[in-house]
Amino acid sequence: MTTDVVSVPRVTPCLPEAAACFPPDPDVDLDGLIVELTAELQRLTAASRDDPQGSPVLLLGLALARRLAEGRIGPSALEQLVQRLTVDGFDDRATGLARLLGETKPADNAGRLAALFEGLARGEPGATPVPFEAFHARVEREAFGIVITAHPTFSLSSPLMRDLGAMATGHGADGAPLSAEQRAALIAHATRAEHRPDADLSLAREHALSVEAIANIEEALRRAYEILFEVAHRLYPDRWTELRPRLLTVATWVGYDLDGRSDIRWSDMLHKRFKVQAAQLERYLAAVRHLRRRVGTGGPLAHALRDTLELMESRIAMSAHQIGDEIPVFGSMVSDTAWRDRLRDISRRMYGNNGNSTLRLTEAEPLISMVDRSLARLAETPEIDPACSFEIARDLVVLRTELANHGLGLAHTHVRINATQVHNAIRKAVGVTADPNDPRHRQSYLNRISELLDSCEPVNINFASLLVERTSVKQLFMVVAQMLKYSDSSAPIRFLIAECESAFTVLTALYFAKMFGVEQNVDISPLFETEKALKGGSRVIDQLLENRHYRAYIEKRGRICVQTGYSDAGRYLGQTAAVASIERLRLRLIRVMSRHRLKNVELVIFDTHGESIGRGAHPAGLVQRLNYVNPPFTRAKLAEAGIAFKQEVSFQGGDGFLPFINPTGAFAVVTRLLEHALTPAPTRVDDPYYEESTYIREFFTTVKDFQVELMNDPNYGVLLSAFGANLLFKSGSRDSRRQHEDSSEIDHAKAGQIRAIPHNATLMQLGLLANSIGGLGAAISKDPEHFRNLYRRSERFRLILGIAEYGAAVSDARIMHGYITMHDPGFWIARAGARGDPEATSRRLRPVMRLADHLEPIGLHERQNKVLRKLQRDLTVLRDALDTLRAEGGIPPGCDLLVSDRTWAALNLLHAIRLALIQELFLLAMRVPDFSSRHDVTLKMLVNRMLHLDIAPVLTALEEIFPRTEPPASLEDFGEPADYRSDDSQSYQFENERIFQPMGGIYTLIRRISTAIAHRVGFFG
Repeated sequence: MTTDVVSVPRVTPCLPEAAACFPPDPDVDLDGLIVELTAELQRLTAASRDDPQGSPVLLLGLALARRLAEGRIGPSALEQLVQRLTVDGFDDRATGLARLLGETKPADNAGRLAALFEGLARGEPGATPVPFEAFHARVEREAFGIVITAHPTFSLSSPLMRDLGAMATGHGADGAPLSAEQRAALIAHATRAEHRPDADLSLAREHALSVEAIANIEEALRRAYEILFEVAHRLYPDRWTELRPRLLTVATWVGYDLDGRSDIRWSDMLHKRFKVQAAQLERYLAAVRHLRRRVGTGGPLAHALRDTLELMESRIAMSAHQIGDEIPVFGSMVSDTAWRDRLRDISRRMYGNNGNSTLRLTEAEPLISMVDRSLARLAETPEIDPACSFEIARDLVVLRTELANHGLGLAHTHVRINATQVHNAIRKAVGVTADPNDPRHRQSYLNRISELLDSCEPVNINFASLLVERTSVKQLFMVVAQMLKYSDSSAPIRFLIAECESAFTVLTALYFAKMFGVEQNVDISPLFETEKALKGGSRVIDQLLENRHYRAYIEKRGRICVQTGYSDAGRYLGQTAAVASIERLRLRLIRVMSRHRLKNVELVIFDTHGESIGRGAHPAGLVQRLNYVNPPFTRAKLAEAGIAFKQEVSFQGGDGFLPFINPTGAFAVVTRLLEHALTPAPTRVDDPYYEESTYIREFFTTVKDFQVELMNDPNYGVLLSAFGANLLFKSGSRDSRRQHEDSSEIDHAKAGQIRAIPHNATLMQLGLLANSIGGLGAAISKDPEHFRNLYRRSERFRLILGIAEYGAAVSDARIMHGYITMHDPGFWIARAGARGDPEATSRRLRPVMRLADHLEPIGLHERQNKVLRKLQRDLTVLRDALDTLRAEGGIPPGCDLLVSDRTWAALNLLHAIRLALIQELFLLAMRVPDFSSRHDVTLKMLVNRMLHLDIAPVLTALEEIFPRTEPPASLEDFGEPADYRSDDSQSYQFENERIFQPMGGIYTLIRRISTAIAHRVGFFG
């Protein structure tokens, strides 16, 4: 272990006064403190080899806690130390992001795309280009899709996200390379900034960031299309303008995802959709104005194109103006009469203008026709300089490509709802009294919904219909109908159904789609994420294809859309078992589609995962991540079956936006995605992973059983909830905090009640990523030799286990033991009895013993320890197997090597500091005076909440119970004479300044350390 745990310039962190928890200590020697603490950590680590139960992190945390209690180190010094470690981690995270992106130099990525497109035309370097029709077919289909989502993973402010993107790519927001001075300025900014999410982390903020990311993706795609047309012009000079490439789509569900949240209203969804449309119209307007400037006002070029371009500019500008007037109305929904009057007025105008082609665009086709007219006029004007003609033509065909692919919105729209909401909407009409998948009722329900589809007639709706409708799924389909009517009638909308386990659910959605007249524009997509759904998903599709209504629907749409989820699947099955199960589902779907002999129907699979290993993002890089999700073997099987296939993946929240928040990063990701999607699928994949199906199934079944047992263990729920999300800043608009009024709520906590992202984030903050590594030790121990043999021979097996290797490299059961020990009354009694200065010991004895008395009846420690022992045993076996493989050699480097000794030392140091701060916080809690019960809360209740780090609401309550009593500036100003002067016996200034304020500052530091840990590990949750 190296003693150098920081690499950034050795400057003293200087947080703004408003962000600093404690007055800065100008005399602190941070360099010396880091060296001292790291050396002590090394010594304790070495000593732990002779003491298996010794925890170096806990012991260092205890030593720091004693220094805090004795005043030998102040919280201000620790705040500066945490900031230094945080900034260094920020720098490391930028390096890690650069590694994930791969090549980032724009010129090099442009060259790679040119070679890729030329390879599509030639097959082999130097070969004669294939006929234009063959090249045309290769580039004119959607090969891949990006979906932007906004789950709570925002751990940084917007400015710091942009700085991180710039540092990772070496390029600024303007695309120019960073100078050494500019990079130093970014580090200096990070040194002065508080590393936490934006204070106004609302859905509106998330949407604004998503629009920023999507805009960068679209600019990257525009550059990719320019390169494609440049290659096509060179290879097919007479026909290149005929190309209408599609390649890659962009979609978003930010603002449209109703699964698990009730705070998004129908007006919010329309507001977001109109904002996305306004942003895209501005892009198109800028492109047309650029063309007009190029064309000029005189000469043959202007004569050929000016009128059409002027008309196009006018049409776009007028439509943008209309949308601009509507956005504020839908963004300010209230239930009063005035707002309804505004909605009525704007609705009348929208309806009246919808048929007016000069005022409102509702599809891209009129603009595409204008582009085609301009291209024809350009071709008919031979006197134009050929170089200039090519550039104008290229810009026109790129604009046409964007209009055809994106439509009138910056991104396609995904909406999502839960299967239960779908069932509730049809319950009375079908007479649903049981689970739709119950074999006693399943067929009758399917028959009944088919009968409803037989007689379904479309209905007309308006915005008043949305005002009065209370059924979620009907309201959502109405929103979709209004989007298609007033925003873009040609762009497809994906209708995702979470927790879908029945064909009945999809057919019900199809019934409502027909009822509201949108089935021709909507792709209904079941989400298969639970263990039951992943097992039975192919049967659901099989049953659907046997239904004449569904079959006619997908044949008309030309696609079957399926969503699979890595987040909840990984949470319930374990991440490695989840990816194996999802791949088996893909192979079964191929067989189902082949059996039903579908013609001209492609398979679209949207895989929702995030950027953490706990949600299916491979740590080695984007190339590995894409092969992890979209394996070469299944791609070969799809090609063999003759099934057209489109892969879509999600980029979630703050972590997912990071690659796109910088234009250079966005271009790098687009390049990687196109390289993956356009490289022909292998004709055959020989990997023993697929030959040893029995061993693989048993191996991952063991992992799954371990995880299922873990999730069902009430003690695991206690472990996750003891500190839980209280270690974290609020990371998204969807609230994921768990608050505990008393210990009884903790006693009954269930792991399944905690969402996937806070579940993963909590495990990372506790130092053991059970979601990603749990169960592998159990699976390996069944046949260690077979495991090692398959690992050596199988690339697919190694790729899957790369997640576990990384997870094991940043996990240590002794770290988790340190956090569990904070709830051990025996630890506190032993700490009180430790030898030292007798006077100091007696002075601190009472609060420590009082703390032990509070913890004893709660019983959190032993319950958490039961889970820890199980996880520790499993991790020990996994580590031993990986160490044996490394010792034997002959295999590629594992993902564990991505974690350096310096990173591991910094992680340990951060955990030790936080354990010290938790101890200090607990002891401060013991100093809170008792109070009467007239405040509807007792001291015991507040203390219990503090022992779970639920600090913010406790401090609010304490400041109300113990208010500061500031006397008026002058008692004589009140007219009536008074000579009494208070002795301040009822003033709570002391409690506020010496107990409550330090508690708040320490708690902020505890959560800042969570951000620092996320920097080192590389993701939030």
